[in-house]
Amino acid sequence: MSQRIKSILAALVLGLTAGGVDALAQQTQPNTAAPATQTQPPQKQGLRRRGMRGRRGPALQQLNLTDQQKEQMRSVMQTNRQNNQAQRQEMRELNRQWRAGTLTPQGLERARALRAQLIENRKAMRGQIDGILTTEQKTKLEEMRKMRRTNHERFGRRNRTEIQ
Repeated sequence: MSQRIKSILAALVLGLTAGGVDALAQQTQPNTAAPATQTQPPQKQGLRRRGMRGRRGPALQQLNLTDQQKEQMRSVMQTNRQNNQAQRQEMRELNRQWRAGTLTPQGLERARALRAQLIENRKAMRGQIDGILTTEQKTKLEEMRKMRRTNHERFGRRNRTEIQ
């Protein structure tokens, strides 16, 4: 091979190699550094997209509950959560079947019955909570509920299909 061809091939190889390195150097690198101002641990991020679910603290703070009332509220809520756990789990499974398109007519009837039962349990829990509150706190809670209803009417509820 002549010297001239060797020079051209060497220049071509160097040019391609240098061009490839430049192209790699210009690619943006993903930012893997976590922001320094992150306020919640990563496992709680999923709750944020669900709105107020699991966040009863701000409402309780606005009611200015005594320590005894707070303890009674926790007890009522924990008892209600434990009593409804199996029903809520069954309802979640029926919802999964409904989303997958495999819900049977019997499953649909069971979901309706469970929904009605959970609504009644929630009403009973609200009655227990109202029994813990003073007259002023009940008034404040009713104002907060009215404000929530107004916001739902004004901004609308989440657009989702439910089993009815």
